[in-house]
Amino acid sequence: MVNLETAVSLASLGLIVMFVLLMYSFVSFLIGPNSKGPDIVVQPEGVIIQIVSISAAPGIILAGITYGLVKNYGSKKIGIILCASGIVLLIGIILTQKMIGKIPESLYVPGLVPGTYAILAAGFGIIIIGIITFMTEGKRKPPIGEENF
Repeated sequence: MVNLETAVSLASLGLIVMFVLLMYSFVSFLIGPNSKGPDIVVQPEGVIIQIVSISAAPGIILAGITYGLVKNYGSKKIGIILCASGIVLLIGIILTQKMIGKIPESLYVPGLVPGTYAILAAGFGIIIIGIITFMTEGKRKPPIGEENF
């Protein structure tokens, strides 16, 4: 049976993977065929805000909640999952940053580059808390009401 901490860390990993895939596909859409942009009218600001608020922010928050749940006793399994989440986020954002320069000038969003740096910093933070969780050794306290006297 999967405990709460493992489920929350896996949800964080899933949301981060979803963010990376959504961001990569949307930037690819903005570049369009032959680097001329899409054939339809789009408002990239709204879509980027939506992608970040649906997947990136909850994924980063769930990674922090996972750390809050296991900070006293640690877990190697959860530490590995958190490190994987951070690495996926870093690789995805680096790939997205390389593609941003190919977006046509008419569709370029000014806040996109600073936003990617903020998410890059969050990826480093997730890796750090994953390493801390992996290295922390301790005994898990039994739930309230199940103590042995």
